[in-house]
Amino acid sequence: MISIKRAAIKATLICVLMSSCTKEAPKPMVDENIFINEVYASGVDWIEIYNANLEPKDITGYFIYDDPTNSYTIPAGTVIPAKGFLVLFCDDTATGLHTNFRLTEKGEIVYLQNKLKEVIDRVEFPTLREGQSYGRYPDGSTTFIISGKTSQGISNEGSLAPAISKVSHEPLVPGLSSLVTVKVEFVSSVAISMVKLAYRFNTAGYTEVILVNNGTSYSGTIPAQNANGKIEYYIEAKNASGLTSRDPYDAPLNVNSYLLNSDVLPALYINEFMASNTACCPDKSSGVDEFDDWIEIYNAGSVVVDVGGMYMSDDKNKPFTYQIPKTNPSATTVQPGGFLLFWADGSSVQGINHLDIKLANAGEDVGLFYIDGRTIDVYSFGAQNENVSYGRTSNGAAGWKVFTLPTPGKSNN
Repeated sequence: MISIKRAAIKATLICVLMSSCTKEAPKPMVDENIFINEVYASGVDWIEIYNANLEPKDITGYFIYDDPTNSYTIPAGTVIPAKGFLVLFCDDTATGLHTNFRLTEKGEIVYLQNKLKEVIDRVEFPTLREGQSYGRYPDGSTTFIISGKTSQGISNEGSLAPAISKVSHEPLVPGLSSLVTVKVEFVSSVAISMVKLAYRFNTAGYTEVILVNNGTSYSGTIPAQNANGKIEYYIEAKNASGLTSRDPYDAPLNVNSYLLNSDVLPALYINEFMASNTACCPDKSSGVDEFDDWIEIYNAGSVVVDVGGMYMSDDKNKPFTYQIPKTNPSATTVQPGGFLLFWADGSSVQGINHLDIKLANAGEDVGLFYIDGRTIDVYSFGAQNENVSYGRTSNGAAGWKVFTLPTPGKSNN
C-alpha cells in the first residue's frame, strides 16, 4: 500500500511538471481494482485493461463500450494475470478480444462494467494524434497523461515520451525563394531536452536543425530553394530521460512535405455552384437520385487541363482540404472551353467526381487550388436559397448572379 501511495505521489508530481493531465479519473460505482489503463484511438484502436490486484482476475462476461446501446461482452475464459494487462482491439469485428466498436481520435468516453453491469471504470480521453496514447501514470493511478509513445500490453512506467500537439510551416504555400519556418507545439514543453527538424530536398540526404524553444513552442527554418521540387521533413523530440517521439510518428517512413513549383497556373474558374440542392439536378451515381451540392469548373484556356492532383476546399485558408485523385485522367480532364462537374457530397467513395466536402447554404468559400496549394480560383459566397445555383454572368466573367434554371456542366452564356 505504501508503494502505491508513493507511486501516486510521483505521478502527481509528473503531472504538475508536464502540465498535460486531465482531472483525476472519477471514482467508479464499484471498485474492483481493474482499470482502463491506456487508450489508443488513431489507427488500429485498442484499450488496455490493468489488473492491479495481487491475484489473477477472470473478467468473463464483463462489458466495455463507448455507447451504452452497443456494449461488447468480454468472452469466456478471459483472465488478466495479477498485476497484468489485457488488450482489447477496437476494430468493430466482435470476434475474440476484438470489440464491436471503434474509437474516435477526437476523444470520447469509454466504460468498463462487471457482470452485474455496474461501472467499475470510466475514462474520458482527449483528441489523440497518431502514435499517441492516453494512459495512467503509473499503472492504475488516477493520473492520466498523453504520451508520444505507446506501451500496449506492458507497464506505462518509463514510457512517457514527449507528445506533439501540432506541427506547421509558414508560409503554408511557399515559393521558390521562401524561407520556411517550421513550428512545433507540444501538449507540454516541460522536461523536453531536445527538438530537432530533419529535412531534405528532392530525396537527397536529410539535414538536421536543432529547434529553438520560444516558450510555448519550438521553431526552426528550412532555407529557400531555387528549383522546383519537394521538401520533406519530420520532427524528433527527446525528453530528459532520453525517450523520443516523432512527427509523423512513423517518420521517416512517412513525412510532412510541401511542393515548390513555378508552373503557370491554368485558366480555370469556379464557374457555377449549388449549395442547397433538395429537388434540382440529381446525382445518379449511386443508382438513385441524390440531391447533392455541386461545383462546376470552366476551362477558359486553350489547352487541355487535368485537375487530378489539384485541391478543392470550402475554406480559402485551408487549400489542402481535399485532393482530387490522379488515378483517372479521363474523368478529371477539362477540354478548352469545356466544363467539369464535381459533386460536393462528402462521399468520395461514390466516384472520382465526388468530393469529401459539402457546401454550407449559410455561406462560405469554394476554391480550386493548384498541386502546390497556390490559388487558381476562389469565391466567398453568402446565404443560398434552395434549388437555385450561383454562377458567373457568363463563362469566366467577373460578375456573378443567381440562376433559377441551373446549368451544371453546361455554359452559363
